[in-house]
Amino acid sequence: KENKKIKIITMIARLDRIKDQETLIRAFSKLNFLDWKLQIVGKGPKLESLKNTSSSLGLNPKSIFCGERYDVMKILSETDIFAFSTTEAEGFGIVLIEAMAANLPIVASDVSACKEILFEGKVGMLIPAGNVKSWENALRKLMKSHIKRRRLIINNNKYVKIYDSKNIIKKWYELLHFAL
Repeated sequence: KENKKIKIITMIARLDRIKDQETLIRAFSKLNFLDWKLQIVGKGPKLESLKNTSSSLGLNPKSIFCGERYDVMKILSETDIFAFSTTEAEGFGIVLIEAMAANLPIVASDVSACKEILFEGKVGMLIPAGNVKSWENALRKLMKSHIKRRRLIINNNKYVKIYDSKNIIKKWYELLHFAL
């Protein structure tokens, strides 16, 4: 991944009020890295508004928005940083686990669901939700440093096995067996 010319920051999520792609777009627009691009995968009622925001910030919506896709693992295999900007209304962001399984450095909003999945920030950077400046700074640090990205991936590898289906089945079995 490190040798390719254009590196990619990806967010995969519905484009609705629960998510916060706008903060990510605003932060990315302040960064001037010609060898990086932002891609947002998903569809939803906020698409036109997000495209307008992108345009008003000097970004090309056609290069950012990919629409609804079903080849998540292919998208993640082409990604260099996974970003998940969302709100406290977020449920269980399974795409974060998919990004962990794809060995990606993760930047996510510091909200309950992301904290839980990312083990209070041990597996990814937790950034204050809606804080464009903090998102800009975090992205800049990761975009500039392969070492910082690598450290997040190493931490991620220590925890992703917890979400393996065999471990989940075992936990459910233990829980249900105990309940009987």
